[in-house]
Amino acid sequence: MSGTLYGLGVGPGDPELLTLKAKAILEQVPVLAVPVSQRGEESLALQVVRPFTRPDQEIMNLFMPMTRDRDYLERAWDAAAAELLTVLVAGRDVAFLTLGDASLYSTYSYLMERLQRLKPDLQIVTVPGITSFAAAAARLNVPLAVGDEPLAIIPALKDPAVLKEYLPLFPNLVLMKVARHYDAIVSVLEEAGAAERAYLASRCGRPGESYSRDITAEKGKKQDYLSLIIVKRAVGAS
Repeated sequence: MSGTLYGLGVGPGDPELLTLKAKAILEQVPVLAVPVSQRGEESLALQVVRPFTRPDQEIMNLFMPMTRDRDYLERAWDAAAAELLTVLVAGRDVAFLTLGDASLYSTYSYLMERLQRLKPDLQIVTVPGITSFAAAAARLNVPLAVGDEPLAIIPALKDPAVLKEYLPLFPNLVLMKVARHYDAIVSVLEEAGAAERAYLASRCGRPGESYSRDITAEKGKKQDYLSLIIVKRAVGAS
């Protein structure tokens, strides 16, 4: 019998935000698989769950480079899937750890797709986790959406100007990974009159976390990689 692959969303960074189900799985699996973007570094996801790991658990560091080179990424995902499959077919359960939720912009999705192709009968259990933007909204005491309002989740914007198309369509937006183009994104929000109803959250749930209700004041500063902006509906807008 092959082992089971567990995809565990471990939340944004605070170990107390780990779900009870994820914690129970962590405490019983023999192997933990974690993505690392550089050789020799420790996974952020692994740091989150350290309080719940055992000394005898094997740690598999799977190389997941941070690059826009799609061919390079595909090769890395293929190699990681093959490595995982070797352990799984040997009958060992593996928990793959990912920050936030396992089904939202996670490398886990690419690995799961490959493993399903390689071994269609493989037992896979995906456990959802708390997203960074849900945790950030909670810390700010700001609702993500109310009533029948829609909410758009926008991944890293390569061209901040595209934001002009989203603002009239969605009253509530979450802009992920804003650090690279932070100033340009804020400029677009300022031009649209939306900057005063936007919030910046950085390193939510992790050491050094910070929040700002004045995103314009943060222009010109280096933003942490784990930063996002929540944009809310204008007061009185219908």
